[in-house]
Order: sequence, then C-alpha cells, then structure tokens
Amino acid sequence: MSFMSLVSLLRGLFCLRSRFLILTLFLGCSGAPSIPTGPVRPLLDGDHAPDVLVERREIAWPPALEGGRFLTGWLAERRLGGRVLIGQAARLELVNLEKKDRTLAIDFADQPLQGKVRVRAGGRDAGTFPLADPLEIPLPLSTLPLGRVPVDLTFEAGPVAVAAAAIRAPSAAGGAKVEGADLVQSGASLVDLVRPVAGGEVLVGSFAPPGSPRSGQSFELSLEREDGQVAQRFSWTPGWWRRGRQTISLPVGKGKGFVRVRLRASGAGPAGRWQALGLAGGAVKDGEERVTEPRKAAPKLIVLYVMDALRADRPGYLGGPAGVSPVCDRLAREGMAFRAHRSVAPDTLPSTKALFTGRSFVAHGGWKLLPEDGNTLAELFRAAGYRTGLFSGNPHVGPAFGTDRGFEHVASDVLIDSYYYGGPVKPPYNDNAARVQAAALAWLRSLKPGEKAFLYLHTIHPHNPYEPPEPLRSRFTAGIDSTVDGSTEALLAIKQKRRVLSPADVQRLAGLYTASFAYNDAELGSFLAGLAAWAPPAETLVAVTADHGEELLDHGGVLHGYTLYEEMLRIPLILWAPGRLLPAAVETPSDTLDLRATLLDLAGLGTPQTPQGIGGRSLLRPRREEGEPRLAAASNVKGGIYTATSGHLKLIWAPRTGLGWGLGEGVGRSHDPEYLFNLVKDPKETVNLAGSAGGGLEAAWLRSRLLAWVQRRDAGEEPDQPVDRETRDKLRALGYVN
Repeated sequence: MSFMSLVSLLRGLFCLRSRFLILTLFLGCSGAPSIPTGPVRPLLDGDHAPDVLVERREIAWPPALEGGRFLTGWLAERRLGGRVLIGQAARLELVNLEKKDRTLAIDFADQPLQGKVRVRAGGRDAGTFPLADPLEIPLPLSTLPLGRVPVDLTFEAGPVAVAAAAIRAPSAAGGAKVEGADLVQSGASLVDLVRPVAGGEVLVGSFAPPGSPRSGQSFELSLEREDGQVAQRFSWTPGWWRRGRQTISLPVGKGKGFVRVRLRASGAGPAGRWQALGLAGGAVKDGEERVTEPRKAAPKLIVLYVMDALRADRPGYLGGPAGVSPVCDRLAREGMAFRAHRSVAPDTLPSTKALFTGRSFVAHGGWKLLPEDGNTLAELFRAAGYRTGLFSGNPHVGPAFGTDRGFEHVASDVLIDSYYYGGPVKPPYNDNAARVQAAALAWLRSLKPGEKAFLYLHTIHPHNPYEPPEPLRSRFTAGIDSTVDGSTEALLAIKQKRRVLSPADVQRLAGLYTASFAYNDAELGSFLAGLAAWAPPAETLVAVTADHGEELLDHGGVLHGYTLYEEMLRIPLILWAPGRLLPAAVETPSDTLDLRATLLDLAGLGTPQTPQGIGGRSLLRPRREEGEPRLAAASNVKGGIYTATSGHLKLIWAPRTGLGWGLGEGVGRSHDPEYLFNLVKDPKETVNLAGSAGGGLEAAWLRSRLLAWVQRRDAGEEPDQPVDRETRDKLRALGYVN
C-alpha cells in the first residue's frame, strides 16, 4: 500500500470515529435527565453500611453478617469433637452472584442418620432428600435472582447436629471497600445500597474503570424499585472507546418508596472505582413547629419524673387496665401524650446516660458516665441558674456511676436498699415512691424564694420487688389461684429456672407488677399537690416517663436487660406544662434522646439543631420525613444486642460473645443471631422473618442503618471497672448482681 493510500485510510477511520463519538454524545445528551439543583445525598455517608456480597465455600457460623451463613433455627452445642449446630426447621443464607447452579454439602456430627430433609431455596421447593453424610443438595440458583438466597431445611425425623456446610464450586471471591466517598470494587462481587426516596431524584456520580482491564471484566450499576424490576442501568466493559471516567446520571422515577442501587463486578482483574454516588433532588425539608402556647419565660420548676421499668402497656391512656393510673391519665389529657415513645436501652444505666448526655452508649454502656461523654442535663440547667436536685431509689443514678454529675444535691437516703433491705425488719411493702417524693419536696422547701429548680426523681416502681401495699395488692390479684410473690428473690429464681410457673402464677405476677405501678401513680398525685405549693402549674414543667420496660414472661423471661423486644423498649412519655403546651395525643415516634432535646427547648436552653455527635430532636419541632429509624442497644450484654425500628418493621442483631448469640440471659432463650419482625402483623414478635422476602427493600435499608450505627460505636471500649463492695450490695438488693 502506498503512503498516500495509508494516509487516506487513516483519515477515513478518524472521520468515522469522530462521527460515532458525536452521535453517541448527541444520543447520550438527548436522553440524559436534567440534574436537580440543590444538595446531593451521598450513598456512602457513614449512616448506611453497604451490603457487600462475595461467594465463599464455607458456610459461616453465627453471628456472621455476610452471605453464606447459618442464619435462623440453629442452637450451638459443645461436643467432645468441638461445637456443633442443632436444628430441625432451620435456615441458611447463601450468596448467588452468577446464574449457575450449585451444590450444598452438609456434614453431620451424629450417626446413624434417619429420615429425610425438605429443602426450599429462595422460597421455591428444591426437593426432598434422604439423609446421608455428607448430604449433597443440588440448588437451582440459576433460576433465582442474584444476591442473598435463603435456603430452608426441614429435617422430618427431628433435630440433627451439623458439623459444617459448604458450597461446591463457588465463584472466585472478589471484594469491595469504601474509600471516602468512593467504593473500590473488583472480582466477582455485589454491593447493595438501599435508600428511601421521595420521587424525582436523580442518581449521579461517575465510574473510573481499571487502567489496564483484563478480558472478561465487567462492571454494572442497576437501579431497582421495590417491585424488583431494573428501572435504570449503567454498564462498562473494556473497549478503546470507553476509557477514562464515565459520568452517571439516572432518574429514579416518580413515586415515594425505596430504591436499591446494585453495583456488580465480574471477572478477574484490577479494581474499578465508583465515585461520589449520590441522590440529587427530592430532599425533604424539616416540618413546622408544633402548636404551643406563646413562648414565655423559662419555667421556674422543671421536674423529670422517671418510673423504673414501666412498660407502655400499663398506663390507662395507652390501653392499660381500667383505673390503674388516674393521675397519669389526667396528665395525658391535659398535656402532650406521646404514644410511640421508646427507650434507647433495656436497662437503667445506659438509658439514663443517654437521657443526661444525648448520646447513645452502644459499647461501654455498663460503666461510669465520663467527662468526655459531654455535658449532662443537670450541668446545663445549673449553668442556666437552676438549683439541681437528684432523688433516686436506683444506685445506677448516683455517685457510684458518675450519673450525679451536675446535681448539687443528691439524696442518698432514698436508695431502696438502705431502708428496705438494710433494717432489722423489712417494711410491709415497697414505699420507695413516697420516700423519694418526700425528700424532693423537703429540698424544694429549703430553697430561697424566687429560685428556679430542676428535679430528677427516679422511683423503684414498678421495678422489682413487686410488693405494693393493700388494698392495691388484692385489687389486682383477686381471684387468681396462685401464691407467687413479687420479691427479688422469687423473680431471680424464675429467671434462673429454679422455679417453673403455672399460667395462674404468670397472671398473678403481672397483677403484682400492675399494682406496683398503681401505687406509684397514686403517690404521683400527692407529689403534684406538693409541687403546686412551691410553684404554680403555669410556671411548672413535668415530664413523666420510664427508663425502660419489663419482661413479664412475654418471651419466656422476667426482669430486664437481656432482650430488645417491645416490652423492653416501648415506654410512656407525658409532657405536662399548663399554659405552655396544648393538649395533644402525639403518634410521631420519639425516643429518650428526643426527650432530652425537648426539655432543653422548653426551658429555652436548646435549639432545633444539636451539636455533632449528640442525638435527639426537640419534639416541638418534628421532622416531616417519615421512617427515620429508632435505634437501641443492650450494651450490658458482652458483644451487645442492637435494634432498629421504622414503621412496621423491626430488626434485631444479637451477635453477643462468650456464651453465644441470641436474646435472653446466659446462653439465651432465643438463639437466632438476627431477627426481623413485622410489628403490625406480628405485634407479639413471634415470627422471625430474617432472611425471607418479608421486609423487601425497607428491611435491607433498616439493616444498613443498624449495622452502620454499630460499626460507628465507641472504638475505645472501657476495661472492666468493678464497683465498690457497698455499691455491689446495693445492686444485689435489686437483682442486678447474683
């Protein structure tokens, strides 16, 4: 070929390529959505944990988070040969990254094996197989969607002991990691990012492909709505015309709901980088301030009244027994009654620390409140000119745990053990409320005229011992054929399974608990009358709430601290401030952190914005956005138990350490590492939907929020700090120490 012919050929190719690029640019621009103005919500924001899935051969034991794991229906047991998992109707969860069938192999610890196992994969029947060791089960993963796949096993002859399980011929595991606002991905891997949307948003960002890609590599971003259909797609494969950074702009579509952004990498080779992915537009603005009376000067008297271990189903205004709480019911009618209020912990110390500081303690909730934990409510009120007094029957709220910080007066003589257990003769009933209130009123009367005061009262009611006075005891236990008592000793015997209860025993125990609350309610009426003599109601703010709930055999246990079921977390909240707050029954979800922010707001000490790291928002200024999850943790359990609730869905992750995963004290009463409940269809939390399709994208979003919260927990977990002997004796009197 002559030189001129070669030049002509190259010129022609260049023109053809130029026309192709121009056409591509024209088509791309003509179909590209206009990007809304305003802020972009990044997908990698630290508040959501990406769900990173790769295929591995071994099925991981609980409490593993990744796919390829034993999930629900398994109980760990120690044998001479090591630990095994026992199950009859149980679930595995596998990862499916390619449209390819797999074989599940299971090794058993017991011989001989009898019977058959029925298998379902992804909700579809996969067959029934006679047991053998090893058992090989063909799984039709090629017909199932990509991602997490539940595999349900039902062993027809009874429970079996499983030593291990594995997948034959998995894909070579790739990987993905977050680097700032970017996600770096390679190999066979899949990353899911789920978000709520208002409709009209645009997914924006870019993709930086590998500099030296290999043949067979590919990267794909798909945008899915709740029906599982792919609404938008971006894909990249190697080619000389697709080098350099690729811009992404995909509309999510109309309509409110959830979207899943799925990032998939295939083929061995260097990593690609997804850069600054986010949702533009559709931002939800804050709501209007609640209707209140015109702003006035700060109240002269602010009272935070906490009843220990009061669950939400006992006060009458929340559906409790008739006539049990006339005082609380009146305050609820005259003030703001929050009907969806929750604690951030199932025991006193972490919930009180959160209430005082605005921080949830998910790692070191079992020890002292430290200076670096931030200013307490009492410190803020004291700095604003309030005299501050602490009156608590529970030693967790006092000097032994640093929760007295900011209180100038601490009434140590009202701790329940100092008179109830310490004297030569035990009193006939638990009268802690009367003693706490008397000490608080006496201190108020000692103040100079014109002074302002902040009081924190914490009564041991209906907290154990459930020993109310007559006639309340007989009123709420009449006609029950049982003699069980509500003493701490009796409750510990039940908790440790040294005593088995009949249905009548369970009924009587609940009656004693209810009567204990009724006693406190009556005492509260007397206390309010005493307050009126010191400050008129128009200058008074009273908040009535609880620190957590209580188990009454709802899920097989008593007392509190080791589960995160609804009986533990749902608690009452009433704000009573005549002339400041209009009566209202509020259905908006709220929690302990919100109460703190609201008290400061009502006193003129807070704003709608909170400092970095401080949770909660004034309930006078709620957000318009729906579904913001409520988070809680059982931090006194080694390894922790964590939960997130939004709307009708509730997720619990119970990794724990030491004795094993699950809910309940010791080795636990429920042995699943993860739980998903539909609180509308299953309000008693009896059907665990974890791993099923029961929650859809909303459940995946809730899981990402919960795991991100846990991963951000305090990195420096405190070492064990044994309390002094005197404090241990006080805690033992209340059943905290065996």
